[in-house]
Amino acid sequence: MRPRALVPFVGLAALAVLAVVLLSGRGVGGATKANSTTGYGPFLTASVIPQALVNSPAPSFDLTNARGGMVSSAALRGKPYAITFLYVHCPNVCPLIGEEIHAALVDLGAKAAGMNVVGISVDPAGDTRTDVIQWLSQHQEPSNFDYLIGTKTQLGPVWKAYHVAPQIAGDPDSSHTALIWLVSRTGRLQALIDAGVPVNTKNLAHDFRVLMEQT
Repeated sequence: MRPRALVPFVGLAALAVLAVVLLSGRGVGGATKANSTTGYGPFLTASVIPQALVNSPAPSFDLTNARGGMVSSAALRGKPYAITFLYVHCPNVCPLIGEEIHAALVDLGAKAAGMNVVGISVDPAGDTRTDVIQWLSQHQEPSNFDYLIGTKTQLGPVWKAYHVAPQIAGDPDSSHTALIWLVSRTGRLQALIDAGVPVNTKNLAHDFRVLMEQT
């Protein structure tokens, strides 16, 4: 798998710091990546993000849900959510992310209903509604896992806002940015997970619980 690129950002100085962190040689978190045994703050899988980003409003979106209808960041408020970036023809990273999130939600049991997951396409041409529905079924993702699709014009601003490079057309490998953002029930950024490497799903479930317990 290629190193994951970062979409350039023009805006807050704190996000420029995040760009430096993400572009360091060790993936998301780089030299400041949280120790896998100690975690970051109350989280066990999260990497350090600039303090100015913690509790800042999550970038907004309003996109087509492959399951039907639309999903907006505004409508998600009231429940915490994890947001990640996927494409259905991904040979390695995206299936891993899907399986890890599925396992974490299973670990939560009935409490999983208090958590939402949002996957956003990084392959507008390849992520058809039919293929996405099949991918969700294949990975046994529950109804609170929404996979959002659209055109490059619709998705591009969301990629940029979340510092994500899309999949390179025609590349057989996963060349997109693999991240999981954790967002509070009030729609604010809490933490960032490097999804390009295997994640302990028990720890991921713990982090979802932490997110759900926040007021």
